[in-house]
Order: sequence, then structure tokens, then C-alpha cells
Amino acid sequence: MLSFAEGEVTKLRREFKLVLEEKTAAALGTRLSLELEGHLPSPTRIVSVYFDRPGGPLAARALLTPEDCLKVRTKEYSPDRGADGEARVVLEVKRERHGLTQKRRVWVPRSDLGRVLRGGASLLPLIAGGSLSPVLAVTYTRHVYQSSQAWRATVDQDIRYHRIAPEQALSQLALSVERLEPAQWVEPRVVVEVKHLGHELPEWLASLNPGGAPAYSKFAEGMAKVHAFAADGVAGG
Repeated sequence: MLSFAEGEVTKLRREFKLVLEEKTAAALGTRLSLELEGHLPSPTRIVSVYFDRPGGPLAARALLTPEDCLKVRTKEYSPDRGADGEARVVLEVKRERHGLTQKRRVWVPRSDLGRVLRGGASLLPLIAGGSLSPVLAVTYTRHVYQSSQAWRATVDQDIRYHRIAPEQALSQLALSVERLEPAQWVEPRVVVEVKHLGHELPEWLASLNPGGAPAYSKFAEGMAKVHAFAADGVAGG
């Protein structure tokens, strides 16, 4: 009923992010499409919900130490090409430490999401202990460029940050941007993530990150914008 999601480059990888103006991002998309022999990938609309414990310890870490943090979230995709007619979400724990990203992901029928979050230690040990509550919803449109098992680039546009209530996050109904409250903040820029296994990254792509691109965390950015969340007096993303 539950199965782990796809790809070695998803599970353990290095990554860097670029935060670009739309015109620059469009030019990069054109260059990336050449890796796919000119094919432009179809867009996917994603709704992601982030979870935290009372007091926001995960948000505080994302703000203060983005190079060493932990995120717990769900994602829903539209279209969901593997859903087989059943509403489902990906439950994901993302660990970031000094440039290395590790993920544990499971597909969960939406009807089971609340139960899995309460007792899912055997599936995702990092969320053991319960007391997680939804704190933020993020919606965006993603284009995925991948021609190799060794690396993938994703381009996220129209990023919107929303408040989310527990009864909505854990309901039986699939989430969509239309079902959420109006966005509290819309990101005017485009976020590009380059994810790779530490080798076989094309030289032109590696050159985009010569000295380390600035960090951009949707979780940290959203908590600061939607909740004015601050950790030790520092707010930002």
C-alpha cells in the first residue's frame, strides 16, 4: 500500500539553488531543454505542506542554520501520473547537512495520512514522537529537466505561500491551490534547484555555482512571510 518514491538522485544527493529573475530563468530553461533534445517538459502543479512541532524548532533551524536542518512535508502533484485514481500524497523527511541532502519518502493514501503522521516511526524514523502539526502550505509550478540518472534540474515558478489549518491538511480531499486560502505572499522570482550525485554534472551547469549560490528555503521563506516567524530575532529565508 505504501512504497518508496523514485530515484537515487532523490534519496541522497548534493544540490545548489539559483534564485533568478524571470527573463534569466527563461534563458536557462531554453539551455536546459537542449539537454532533452529541445523538448520542453510539461509543467506540474505542486502543493506542499510543511509540519513542525510546538514552538517551531524545525523552522528555527531552517532559518538559523540552513546548512544543517530537517524538514517534514507532504507533496501533492497535479497531474499525478502514478496515482491510479486514488488520492495520495508523498510524505517526506528531508535532511540537509553541509551540502549533502538526504530524503526518505513514502507514498501515502490521503485517507491514511493522519495515521501515518501519528505512528509512522517504522516508516520514517526521523518523525518518531508525534506532535507534528501543519504550519505552512506552499504552491508552485515545476518543470523538471532530466536526461541522466546522475543529475536533475527543477525550475519552480509562481511560488505562493499560504496559511493551512490542520483539518484541511489532513482531510480526505486532495489539496489544490483553489482549495487553499489566498496566498499571503507571492514570490516574484524563479527558484532553480540543481540536484546531482557529485559527478557527471555538465561543465556549463556546474559553472552556474562557482562560489556557492545563496540559500533559498521555501520553508524558511514561507514561515517568515506568512507567520513573521523569527528565531533568536532573525527572520528571513
